[in-house]
Amino acid sequence: MSRANKLILFVTDNHARDFLGAAGHPIVQTPNLDRLAARGVRFENAYAATTLCCPSRAAMATGRYPHQTGYWDNATMYDGRIKTWHHYLRDAQVPVTAIGKLHYRSAEDDNGFAEEIHTMHVVDGIGSPLTLLRATEDGVPSRSGHKAIYGNSGPGETDYQTYDHQITERAIDWLREKANTPEPWVLIVSYPSPHPPFRAVQKIREQYAPADMPLPPTWDAEDQYDHPAMAYLAWMNQLSDGLDESFLRTAYAGYCALITHTDAEIGKVMDAAEDLGLNGSTHMIYTSDHGEAIGAHGILGKANLYEHSAGVPLIMAGPDVPQGRAVGDCVSHVDLCPTMLELYDIPTEDEDLAGCSLLQVIDGRIEPRPGFSEYHAMGSVNSSFMIRFGNWKLIYHVDMRNQLFDLDADPWEAQDLLAAGQSHPKEVELVSLLKGFIDPEETDARSKADQRARIEDLGGLEVVRNAGSIAASPIPGKEVKLEKI
Repeated sequence: MSRANKLILFVTDNHARDFLGAAGHPIVQTPNLDRLAARGVRFENAYAATTLCCPSRAAMATGRYPHQTGYWDNATMYDGRIKTWHHYLRDAQVPVTAIGKLHYRSAEDDNGFAEEIHTMHVVDGIGSPLTLLRATEDGVPSRSGHKAIYGNSGPGETDYQTYDHQITERAIDWLREKANTPEPWVLIVSYPSPHPPFRAVQKIREQYAPADMPLPPTWDAEDQYDHPAMAYLAWMNQLSDGLDESFLRTAYAGYCALITHTDAEIGKVMDAAEDLGLNGSTHMIYTSDHGEAIGAHGILGKANLYEHSAGVPLIMAGPDVPQGRAVGDCVSHVDLCPTMLELYDIPTEDEDLAGCSLLQVIDGRIEPRPGFSEYHAMGSVNSSFMIRFGNWKLIYHVDMRNQLFDLDADPWEAQDLLAAGQSHPKEVELVSLLKGFIDPEETDARSKADQRARIEDLGGLEVVRNAGSIAASPIPGKEVKLEKI
């Protein structure tokens, strides 16, 4: 075991990889995460296993991709049936405590924790049934509420910011109680922010004038909805006519402000750990469940595999971690599980673990691996898969044309090298690499079969279509009514 036998894992929701001062963002202020990056390693090319909350969080816990677990969407969430790193550590007498947003099925399941404190799970153990619907024949609604929640981006606070403060307070109280214990432990501190609506208190919000926001260059591109997958996603979220610039600038400013708010909450916990003398014995890791388009490619939210949505921040610091390094190798949320196992010297013969320890990446003990992500839920008619190796990235769409990007020359993915029926030798190479790892067509068919069965379990298509949905899961203790969005 490392001489640092304690660990704090910070998790947020909806934080795009590039929205960090340490990553060179020109506007957003993240002094505490920048401080963490200076103390450790920032992974420049980290990817979520998928770009939706519940299945992403299941992948973080299990070390497996959605196609391995069947956690496809926000109505099929982690339920305790697959062993997680929390279970492995518990079995090795290393207790894991969770505070804040988990987005699993229920605290009543065996999630592997020694304790759950003020945790958020999906509504009624059901989640969001609308995310099961994949195509227009399912009666997928075109959602006006999706755009409305992004329009709610002015000064002020919502329940989520109140919950952020509560999470911070409980985390600090827990650290004060456990600081002097010699035994190992892990604490997960998981915030719902910066999930929309993008609101923050006036003193933070006023730091970001909408007129000064550096909008992504693809926000109003003429060809932004040319690919059928993007056309469908835009239609579903009522964005087919494009984004209004004033609207987007306000939402972008709100997003930056909410990131700064979240950074401040994390900073309070970091300061408490330092004041309690924990830095010498404690690793800290930071990540987010997925990214956010915030206007790039003319869309809002996630549900796609462009860099802005699949890319996530990932930082690791600790007494035996190099300081101030940026590592360019592709890494993934599925690497968190083997990382925890290595940190605590826990052997496993589980061949289904998809990742490798981040320590192996840092130390150069493993060759560079492809980046991979997948998506199988609402907003996609068919499954899509991302494979990246070096600067080349392919997005494979089942029953649609693929997309290819040279990320060195085109970091915003503005130039699809396969558009208009073009061909490229890299497509063949990357498709072969992808299909050596996964069968896209079989996975697409299996995800849809599982979702159809889940729809029937919930009462059938008509019931799911008319059940309504929620823009964001409620904080603990608050009742919520499903609404048409």
